[in-house]
Amino acid sequence: MNLNALLSCMLRPLRSATTLPCGHTVCLSHQSVSCPLEECLPQSSIRPRIPLTSQVQYLPPPGIIAVPVDARRSDVTISEIVALLEGGLQDPFDANADGGNHSESVCELTASQSSSISLPEQQGLVKDDLESDVDDTEPMSSDQQHDTASTPALQTGLLAILCCSLCFQLLYNPVTTPCQHTFCAKCLLRSLDHSQTCPVCRDTLPSFSFFENHAVNRILEALLLAAFPEMYAERGEAIAAAERDSHLDTPIFPCMLVFPGRSANFRIFEPRYRLMLRRCLEQEVPAFGMILPGPSDAGADSAQYGSMLEIRAVTILPDGRSLIETYATHRFRILERGTLDGYAVARIERIDDVPESPALGRTEPSLADLREICTAFVEHLRAKSVWIVEYLLGVHGQPPADAAAFSFWIALVLPIDEYEKARLLPIRSPRRRLQLVVEWIVQLEG
Repeated sequence: MNLNALLSCMLRPLRSATTLPCGHTVCLSHQSVSCPLEECLPQSSIRPRIPLTSQVQYLPPPGIIAVPVDARRSDVTISEIVALLEGGLQDPFDANADGGNHSESVCELTASQSSSISLPEQQGLVKDDLESDVDDTEPMSSDQQHDTASTPALQTGLLAILCCSLCFQLLYNPVTTPCQHTFCAKCLLRSLDHSQTCPVCRDTLPSFSFFENHAVNRILEALLLAAFPEMYAERGEAIAAAERDSHLDTPIFPCMLVFPGRSANFRIFEPRYRLMLRRCLEQEVPAFGMILPGPSDAGADSAQYGSMLEIRAVTILPDGRSLIETYATHRFRILERGTLDGYAVARIERIDDVPESPALGRTEPSLADLREICTAFVEHLRAKSVWIVEYLLGVHGQPPADAAAFSFWIALVLPIDEYEKARLLPIRSPRRRLQLVVEWIVQLEG
């Protein structure tokens, strides 16, 4: 592979290169407010890859004024690649080497994972006068170029430079910040969840909305695909597999009690749950499990049972926080749980109601009898405190006709502890749930 075709700016060799937010890399002398390349088209590597079949309504943060790139700074990674070639294949692990922040890289290279790389003619990379077409340096012969191309030093040095300084693995979807440091797109986003500064130089970075519309570094992406195609593909597969193939495949958000058939809105601001939300949005059906947080004095059921919330709409705020609208579709029981990148994950079992037995004992109240008791209690409350009942009806809506939905609705309007209400989640019979609700009503009336 000949690097001359890639390390170029507007068909000329790159000198003191800087990377723009659009992903194109140009010489500092060509830098302007907008990208000087006519073929420049907007793209984003940060925004979640929402499947076309997903029904979620995704609202990205509002656009912001473009952040200017510091005209005095060069792209660190591309400058290191140029320096590697100009320096006669200088060892990037040499303690006396100039610049760079890859001395502790742990990337490894195998012969089967890299392509043949050809060293470009040095004259093409060190020419300072871009207007001159005179070749003042004798080019290497084809045999010399072939010998240099096969040297492990170039391949090892290039691989060391193309490693992310956050995950210490091969860059994947490389994104260059305004301070000209490059990271994997997902690594940068996770760093922004915790801090608004560059992980390397500690410069203050633009807001989250700036990176929502940021593009990959196109030269580095082309280098990665051309020089290490198999390693790059394996990196993508490993990232996808780590997020998809775990047997603990359900994200769990301990927050509040939500019954099936109810809507719930949240504000996501913690870094671990911002990461969880992005991963959920990349699924065919974006959803996560909601359970009550489990205090030490609460029953075990509150931490073992919950409701699946399907994400219906997401609004991303400029600072990276999110407003999400969800709908509880069904209940579940946690069979096994663990932790992934700071948030809880679990293997779950869906819970549905079972058909009622047609033969009830003579002492067993019917669904109609239980519903009548619950309705009478609500009317009793209305007579004593009209505004409280009207408020509850305004929040939770009118009582549903379906017996299963009514058993959850009546629990919502009762003034009892949330952990006590959570006892309804494991019960698979609407009549049994209403029997428990009637017990609560008797206690309240007593």
